[in-house]
Amino acid sequence: MGKKYDLKQVDSISKEFRMSAELRNAFGIFLEEEKRNGYGGTLNDRGDFTYGELRQKAKEFLEDINHEI
Repeated sequence: MGKKYDLKQVDSISKEFRMSAELRNAFGIFLEEEKRNGYGGTLNDRGDFTYGELRQKAKEFLEDINHEI
């Protein structure tokens, strides 16, 4: 599983949740921050996220965005 596969999954999730290009980029940054802060996924030792975990992170991300507005 390479990096491109991970990006495709994030792109797929962003489309599913109808994120704009700007939100998609912010979502990617959010995911990297989550990994750095110890809230990474269970897919591998790098803390990459499973598809289900990505969907959950997208929900959390969008909820955080809505609370900030």
